[in-house]
Amino acid sequence: MMDTQQLSDLQGKIVNVVIPVNGKEYKMDLKVCRVKVRSILFIEVDKENRKNIFRKAPMKSLNSFTEYSITFNDSTKLEKWESSWDSINFNTQPKYYRKSYSNHSNGWNHSL
Repeated sequence: MMDTQQLSDLQGKIVNVVIPVNGKEYKMDLKVCRVKVRSILFIEVDKENRKNIFRKAPMKSLNSFTEYSITFNDSTKLEKWESSWDSINFNTQPKYYRKSYSNHSNGWNHSL
């Protein structure tokens, strides 16, 4: 059993994530966002397209880690992860404002 406390100390740091696939090693520099009991959440920062892509990996596929790298078992998939905030549907109906007189500013206030 790996020490999750030492692994959680990596939160906020950019590490080299290594995933071996059929004898080849695939590497990515990812920022460790959150370490939980069952999973690790990474952020892939895409500066060119101005996007942050969240990736999640199960803890059971973790092979080893150091201060600078995390290695997973063979053919581990880092699945894209969306938070509930990303899936919020915005209300397309117009909002209606009611006008009220404000003694504080001595003028009309627009509030919902």
